[in-house]
Amino acid sequence: MSGWPASLKTSAGLVLGSCFPMTLLWGPELVRVYNDAYRPFLGAEHPAALGRPARSALRERWEASQPVFRQVMDDGETVFLSERISGGQAADDAAGAFVTICYSPVFDESGAIGGVLVTIVDDTPQVSARRALEASESRYRMLFESMDEGFCLVEMIFDGADRAVDFRFLEANPAFETRTGLWGARGCRMRELLPQFEAEWFAIFGDVALTGRSARFRLPSEKLGRWFDVYAFRYAASELRQVALLLSDITLQVEAEEALAAGHRRLQHLSAGLERLSQSEGCRALQDEVLRAARQLAQADGVSVVLDFGQTFYCDGRLTAGGVMWSDRPDPLILDLAERALSDGRALLITDIAGDPSLRGRVAADEARRSIVMIPVGGTKLAGAIATYWFAPRDPGREEIDALEVFARAAVTALDRELAADRLRESEERFRVLVEETAQAVWETDPGGRIVADSPSWRAYTGQSFEEMAGFGALDVVHSDDRAFVDEQWRQAVASGRPWSGEHRIWRATGECRWTNVRAAPIRDAEGRILKWVGMNIDITDHKRAEQRVREAALHDPLTGLPNRRLMFEYASHLLAAAGRKHSQGALLFIDLDRFKPVNDLYGHEAGDLLLQEVGKRLVGCVRREDLVGRLGGDEFVILLPYLEQMHDAMSIAENVVQSVSAPFRIRSNDVKISPSIGISFFPQHGMEVDALVRTADLAMYHAKERGRGTYSVYAPELERRDDPMWSVEEKLKRALVSDGLVLHYQPVVDMQSGRLKGAEALLRLAAEEDRRIGPDLFIPVAEAAGLIGAVGEWVATEACRQHRAWLAEGLPPVPIAINVSPQQFRLRRFAQRLSEIVEASGIDPSCLQLEVTESSVMENVPEAIDILNAVREMGIKVALDDFGTGYSSLSYLGALPLDKLKIDQSFVRRLGEDQTSRAIIEAIIALGRTLRLEVVGEGIETDEILSYLQAHGCDQGQGYFFARPMANHEFARWYAQRLQVH
Repeated sequence: MSGWPASLKTSAGLVLGSCFPMTLLWGPELVRVYNDAYRPFLGAEHPAALGRPARSALRERWEASQPVFRQVMDDGETVFLSERISGGQAADDAAGAFVTICYSPVFDESGAIGGVLVTIVDDTPQVSARRALEASESRYRMLFESMDEGFCLVEMIFDGADRAVDFRFLEANPAFETRTGLWGARGCRMRELLPQFEAEWFAIFGDVALTGRSARFRLPSEKLGRWFDVYAFRYAASELRQVALLLSDITLQVEAEEALAAGHRRLQHLSAGLERLSQSEGCRALQDEVLRAARQLAQADGVSVVLDFGQTFYCDGRLTAGGVMWSDRPDPLILDLAERALSDGRALLITDIAGDPSLRGRVAADEARRSIVMIPVGGTKLAGAIATYWFAPRDPGREEIDALEVFARAAVTALDRELAADRLRESEERFRVLVEETAQAVWETDPGGRIVADSPSWRAYTGQSFEEMAGFGALDVVHSDDRAFVDEQWRQAVASGRPWSGEHRIWRATGECRWTNVRAAPIRDAEGRILKWVGMNIDITDHKRAEQRVREAALHDPLTGLPNRRLMFEYASHLLAAAGRKHSQGALLFIDLDRFKPVNDLYGHEAGDLLLQEVGKRLVGCVRREDLVGRLGGDEFVILLPYLEQMHDAMSIAENVVQSVSAPFRIRSNDVKISPSIGISFFPQHGMEVDALVRTADLAMYHAKERGRGTYSVYAPELERRDDPMWSVEEKLKRALVSDGLVLHYQPVVDMQSGRLKGAEALLRLAAEEDRRIGPDLFIPVAEAAGLIGAVGEWVATEACRQHRAWLAEGLPPVPIAINVSPQQFRLRRFAQRLSEIVEASGIDPSCLQLEVTESSVMENVPEAIDILNAVREMGIKVALDDFGTGYSSLSYLGALPLDKLKIDQSFVRRLGEDQTSRAIIEAIIALGRTLRLEVVGEGIETDEILSYLQAHGCDQGQGYFFARPMANHEFARWYAQRLQVH
């Protein structure tokens, strides 16, 4: 070494003194020098490799190592290589060791590269750790990619108040994307993917990021339509605000839990419903329980129960905005489906009633039900079905139907039992009533009609002892006015041997006179000989009094309680007859209220009714005890003043009426002011017939209105002058009747849904050009006042029938024609009979004629109106209630009236766009018509907006200028023919 250069010595000293494995290759031959730490890498080559050239020492490895040595010697740059040392290269057999080998140039004294310094650094721990980490990351990635649970790493985004408002996806595995449908979420913000995502999720994740407290919860995502079980925990340092989320889709589990819970609830509801059925008393209570159970078991909107195909029992109950509504009117659709279900012997499910092919043509256009389950059932004696239906489309599950079937069978059994109990109760009640009634007096006589046996019930009822009643003594308690008749009838019955019944008055032991119905029948032996007579007396006093009340009600105005037109005219007829015999005098006051219509329009019909009632009270307060106050209808009243000493007395009463009625009325916290216009006629001066007195008083009343209203006027012949407008109209009307001066115009009535013609309303007009300005609102009252309304009405009916036949002859399809009937015409004695004669003489089908009557026509005397309308409908003529909603009368009789149509008054229709009250009235009328199964017609339709509104709310038919104006007969025929081409 003494001959080595200084640089070589320095490098060799560095190698030999280092604890790291190092070797120095020097000179052109790259002679090797190495330290002890390097020896394990030489293995068996040590010590032969020391001091030898690299070529001979490395042998087979020289070819691989030579390029590295030459690169370092040529470039003078250090080279680092990583290698795996294996086999005999290390003395300790360090197989699999990983090292980093550093090849560095060594410079001699001249600055030239004299050799290469090789340093070996053992990297095995670091490489093993790195490879372990890579293996771990590989296993994590494999788990991350293949796990069933959704996993994602998010970075929370907060606002200035540390409220979580969003998060960004850092990582998301495939399961997360599959479960949520959020594909390609990595790097995106949640608000970008789902702008309306639930804010409560952000709050939970934000709390985890800020506090480090993990959270586990179950939440649904409406936006994703799934349920998730979520475990959230903070990931990495708190300042990174990262949260790891593990999501499990538990939708199926939740649905199964909900189905299990629903089944449990159904079982509870079914059990509770069956218990309530067993405790219910009465059919209505059972019906309510059936509807309640259907609601609880299947969220149904209504039920129908059919027993014995509707012959024994039928009911339909449904939930409405106003509560439960029940009907016992059989529904053809329900009866048809019940028959099908009973025939098949199993539940019938229809999920789409409107679209079901088997129901095509049998479902009404306004059918509200959408889905239905019909369950056939059978009781001990009855067979039937229970229908459960929904107003929205629904496909009930098997469990729901099973529960409904169980309940339906129990319900029908309970109904069967209750119906039998009802029949038993009715029978027992009839027997009880019979016993109680007959217990008033039961008696026996011999074959000759003489009482021979004691009757305790007769003694208790009449107070007679046996001695007093024996023989024919029972006749002694008969009212003296009835005794002769009863005696004669009883003796005739005994003589003929036929049963006898009659009604008469008897005196009771209390001294009270009572009405009794007596019935007696003979008891015969086998040969037919009369053995005795058995009779009984039934007290019918209450029935007689009820009949009297009905008669009085028919003669009184239901709104004010005052005598109505019928009673007033009857009383006036008797009064005039008596006045003629006694040569006495009296007066009739005809009263019309001024400014009543504005009050009615401003405050509503109910306020108008209250005002009429108060007016009636004030009028009664203005007259004497012997005077009679009555209401003719609308705002017209009449006062009859009999036995006047002098004419001035009538004027004094008229002045009192003006002062009283002109004073303000307090109606619903409003001060209402009206006034009366009064016409006065005297008898016998102005007539001895009721119609004449009413007409003359009416003329005087109009004269009072012309003088400024709020006053009275006495009839004078001058009011009949030709320049009187009313007289002029009357003369024109008389001429028109005898000279073909009347004409009918026809306005179409159209189906609101299809647009097809449903009929036409005949509107009366004066034919003369100069008279066309005189409308029916003017000449109809004149016709009534002049006694011409009967002739006018017959002309209208005759002309409508003639025109119908004419259109048929022209080849047009049948057009039903509606004719209007005035209140006075409707009350004519032979109205229905005369109408029948006209229709029969014309030869038309009666169903092609319709009658339109107003509320005031039928409400004045409801029982009489029902008889007239029934007679009209028996002919086959349909009946419509015209101008419905404008009358002052109660609706309580509406359900009893035999009607086919309701016509909404045009005053409501035209105010639709500006009046909430009118809309409410129209909707109520349509709902009422639907409930009563009446067709509803809207009058006065002039705009598309009104048409759309009425269509949307279920109005059946429409009429107005929007479709067509009233037309002459030839114009209507041309219009109809063109319409047929379109449709």
